[in-house]
Formats: sequence, C-alpha cells, structure tokens
Amino acid sequence: MEKYRFKVGTTVMCNLGQSGWKTGRIIALNYREDSWPEGEVAPYQVALEEDYSLIYVPVDDDRFCREITNEDVMILQRKDALAAHQPKAKGKKSTKVETSNEASLCCSDQPSEPQHQSYRKGRCFCCNDCPREWSYAELYSEYYTCASRNNLNVSQHTIDLGTLNVGEGIHHNLDQFSFTKKGFMQAPTIVKLPPGVLFSDEGVLTGELRYDPYRGPSYDVDFVAVSTVDWDDASAGIVRLEIRFTVEGNEPPHGYDVVAFQNKQTEARAVATGLLKNINSTWTQWEKRQLGSRATCDVMLADLDRLRSLLESHPRLDNGKWWGHLGGYHMNVHKLLENTLFECELYLGYALTFGDDEVRYYAEQNLKGCYQKRLLESARFMWYDGIEFILQNDWEAAIEVFRAAANKKDGWGWAVNHGDIWISEAVAIIMQGVESELTKPKVNDSTWLNDANELIQRAQMRANESGVFGANGHPWITEVGLALDAYHELVASGKKLDLWYEEFNARMIYWCSQVLAGISPFPPKVRARQESESVLIKSLPGYNS
Repeated sequence: MEKYRFKVGTTVMCNLGQSGWKTGRIIALNYREDSWPEGEVAPYQVALEEDYSLIYVPVDDDRFCREITNEDVMILQRKDALAAHQPKAKGKKSTKVETSNEASLCCSDQPSEPQHQSYRKGRCFCCNDCPREWSYAELYSEYYTCASRNNLNVSQHTIDLGTLNVGEGIHHNLDQFSFTKKGFMQAPTIVKLPPGVLFSDEGVLTGELRYDPYRGPSYDVDFVAVSTVDWDDASAGIVRLEIRFTVEGNEPPHGYDVVAFQNKQTEARAVATGLLKNINSTWTQWEKRQLGSRATCDVMLADLDRLRSLLESHPRLDNGKWWGHLGGYHMNVHKLLENTLFECELYLGYALTFGDDEVRYYAEQNLKGCYQKRLLESARFMWYDGIEFILQNDWEAAIEVFRAAANKKDGWGWAVNHGDIWISEAVAIIMQGVESELTKPKVNDSTWLNDANELIQRAQMRANESGVFGANGHPWITEVGLALDAYHELVASGKKLDLWYEEFNARMIYWCSQVLAGISPFPPKVRARQESESVLIKSLPGYNS
C-alpha cells in the first residue's frame, strides 16, 4: 500500500474545478471503480460536507487535495475578516499571522489623493499606512487581515430590521448608537442591498424596496459597512456595522419582462465567457513562446478592459463571479511585470462583497496570492529606497532597509530574482566598514567583513541557481568579490586604501544607477499605470450612489 499524506477521517479541501474548493472528509484510501484498468487506484475517496456527495481525488497532490487551514475555516464560518470569530474548529491547521504593538499606522490630516500603494514601503505588515484608505481586500479578506495584523480594535454593531415587503419604505439612521456617524462608504457591501435602497456615508439607510430580478420571492439581506474614521480611538477602533432584514413579496411588477431580463443576462454571460476564452488563449500563446510579454499584456489588458466595461453594465451578473475572474486574470499580466496588482485586489475584493460562498472562496484563494505579491512588491521598492540611501552615503539607513526588504520574502522581490538585495546590503556594509577604517584607523573591527562575505555568498548562490549568467556569474557580484580580493591584498601589504575606496565608490554609483534605470541584469523600471486608483474605485457600480 502506498504511503499517502492523509488518513481516513481527515478533513481536507478538494479542488472541484469550476465549482471551486470544497470541504470534505476522507472516507477511504486506494479507491477504485470497476470500469478502471486493473491496478489503477485513486489515493482518496472523499465525502463532501455540504451535501455528502462522494468524489475521488486522482492524485495525492496539493493541486487536488490539501490540508484545511485556519483561513479556510474562517472563510467557511464567517462573512468577512472583520466579523466576530466563531469558535475554532478542532484539528485545523492554524496559520500564524504577524502582529505588532508598534504604532506604525498614521493618517495625514491634509486632503490628498489616496495612496493606495503605500504598502510598497513595507510598513504595517504591507497594509496601507492609513486605515481610512484600506480597501475591500485589506478589510474583508482572511489573508490580508490588516486590522488584526496591526492590533486594531473592531467594534461589532448589528441591527435587525425584521421583515420588510417590496414597495415598503425604509429609513434607518444610527442616532440611537454612540459610535461613529460617518465614514461608512469606505467599503460597504452595496450589492447586497435591494434596488431602491440607498446607503450614505453617515450610516443612513433609506429608500423604497423595489423588485429585484436577481433574487427569489423571499430573501435575506445581510448588509455590512465599515467605518475606520476613529481607528486610533481604542474605545471605537474600526466600526463594523451589520444590518439584517428579510424581504418578502419580491414578485415581478405588472409589465416587467422577466424573459427579456434573463435573455440579457444570457447574452452578457456569453460575451464574458468568450472574453475569458480569448484571455486564456493569449496566455497559452505566451506559455508556448508564440507571443512576447509586451504583446501578451497588451492583448490581455484590452480583453480585460472589455470585460470590465461589460460588468459595469451588468454588475450583478452571476452574483459577482465575473468580478472575481476580472481580478484573478489581472494577476497573469502582473506576473509579466505589468503594474496591475491594484486591479487584482480591487476586483477580487469587490467580489467578496456579493456574499456568495463560492465566489468568496474563489476570490479568497486568489487574494492569498495577491498578499504574497504585496510582500514581493514591497521588497522590490524597499530595495530601491535602500539604493537611494546608498547614493546619499547613508549606509546605516541603507542596511536597515535592505534587511527589512530581504526579510519580506527571503531575499526575493517582484522580478528581483538574483540575490540583488543581498549584494546591495553587502556593498553598503563594505562602504561603511572601509570608511570607518579610513577615519578611525586605530579601531580594528572585522565583523563587517564577515557579514559582507556571508551576504555575497548568499547572493552568488541565488544568482547561480537561476542559471542565466553562465560561468562568469552575476556581473555586480563578481565585481564586488574581485574588489574584496584587492582589498585583502592591500591590507596584507600595509598599503593605503584611499584609491581603492574611491574606485569602489565610483563603481558602486555606477551599479546603483543601473538598478534605478532598470538596466539588465536588474528588473526593468515599473511601467506607469494606465488609470489612477481613485478613478477605478469610483467606477465600481454602486459606489457612493
């Protein structure tokens, strides 16, 4: 019998393709069906929790079946990452979330354009520095959890309005509560509200319930809005407002053409499906090297823009499914160094607001990757900041930033693949060490040399593993290594280091300039964004209406 990862009785997550990931329990090992060739078996038979249907797992691999994590449990047990925690299920693997007691968050009182990419500075666990600018993903995703990462209090407030009928007026404000009365339009789940009902920044719910063709005769509304205005007030913190009610009498009014509505949805779905088919085809061409990276990005972005335009006209098509795809496929062009991580997060985060379990789970699985890409992006831009410090001869600041950048993803960054952060830190350490020897010759401290050598070795190993530099290795790493050999010879012979220092400094300036200019072997400069973040936010259907 083969040795498998899981035993009978283990709760797992299974990949059901178009239906997404589902929770199940392993009920048998070495499953087979009578029609299969002799000797062919599947490692697991699984009973799905939602309906007890039986499936089999074809390969014992994380692509098909994986251990359930704490994030999975949270996604299944609560509506969003700000909702109150349910009791943790037994036997679930917990993923550690970094938290800090440091007061690293801050908001400027000066009105300005939102800085939606401040995470690139690497602070606040790669959340935006200002909670008042947190996105859907930062607030609602189980993988971002910016509130808990930064130890912010979350105040829970729930209002139950009972049962309401279509045609009935509604007006509800927050006068009876003592908490914040503004800022609730930061990231509300507007798509959950019935047609005709509006929500304001002051938390006022008003309007007349109208017929909703997307829902049945009776349905539940579970609307959520968040205010972070008083995030720095420990007594309030982040205010999560949940408004619940049941709608009855959701029947088509006289003269409403239900068939015409359904036909329009079918037509829109067909167009969306066709666009996704085109996008997948373009990506396949890139994988087969039939299309270059720039052309691939241009074609995919054009189709994604068409999909976005379609969804702006049909925002509730298939309960948010296509918004999830819109965000997910922006990840593909981001992999080709297009500056689209914001789009990924915006549309995947927006998909979370629909309240559909399958859509939410699909979005969350993609957001898991998005958060990792935040870490990679922050490492890259912190590396750039460190390079700027080097050019200012601020060795201490440079070293500090490089170390923080390397810690984000173990020396990797967004397109920073060859130990670049480590060699940059080594250069700053060398400059600081030699400068100290020149200004304080009586102080004999070789610690810096050991630190630099260790970093050079790590960078060299990473560069060699890439296999792109050949026998000569990464040119900057090689040059620094030769420079250190010359340094040792000078020290051994008792010669002065002044000229060596000047030459090393000049070459350092050259290489740092190459980094900032995006010259090979360093990653190319980040492309300018096609649209501003604020424009994309305000173009979301229902935003502030």
